[in-house]
Amino acid sequence: MIEDRIQIDGVWYIKEEPKKETKLVPTHFEGYAIENDDFCLESIRTFMYEVGFNSDIDIKCVDKREGRDNWKEHIWDNNKWMIGVLENNPNSLKELPDMGSNNIQFLQAFLQHLKNKGWLC
Repeated sequence: MIEDRIQIDGVWYIKEEPKKETKLVPTHFEGYAIENDDFCLESIRTFMYEVGFNSDIDIKCVDKREGRDNWKEHIWDNNKWMIGVLENNPNSLKELPDMGSNNIQFLQAFLQHLKNKGWLC
């Protein structure tokens, strides 16, 4: 359009649109991660500005046993279930992927750490 340009000293300039301000509301979180040859476990808790940290946590479990191209991810977000895994509750344990007893102990040690830190109640 003609009104979007102006000529000054023989040089044409095009009017720029004002940049729109993008408002971001990033989420603040804290996390812990551990890893062995078979699994990577990462837990986060999210900060809610109105109330502080959310009492529920998420755990991402990456199964690395099939090689990097075939890693499998599991997301766990049920605190009661996690406590059941920690306490060897058969109903909770049956929901786990096939991990083997050493890796279940590895997971339980991580869950105990989270409980000791006050994250898992």
